[in-house]
Amino acid sequence: MKDSTLEDRLLKRFMAAMLIFLILIAVQTFTLELLSLPIWLKVVVTLMPVLPLVWAFFIFRARYRALDEYMKALTGEAFLWMIGLLCFSSFIYGMLAMKFAMPPVDLALVTPIVFGGHGLILLLLIWKDDE
Repeated sequence: MKDSTLEDRLLKRFMAAMLIFLILIAVQTFTLELLSLPIWLKVVVTLMPVLPLVWAFFIFRARYRALDEYMKALTGEAFLWMIGLLCFSSFIYGMLAMKFAMPPVDLALVTPIVFGGHGLILLLLIWKDDE
């Protein structure tokens, strides 16, 4: 199988996972707003959008495994940078929160920040390496 065919297939699957994620967010929102459900069912409905994100992670993993060594190295470095930024910024925030009143941080934002930040850092690393 050609690499472009594999990439096309993975991209279509990733886009399907993101579409399902958005649909489940809408279903979650309307269900929790409009229906009176027992707590256990509210938990299930609340966590439903995680499933397509897990699927998207496995799609990303398959794409990563198909990369050449150069791109694997850059992708790994981009994740190291993102994990470092996340760890240091959360540590700094925690230190400040021990001494000052700080606004709460929504932990649901961590995943999109990590993957979005990884993508931006990867672009910067590629750009730097191309110079």
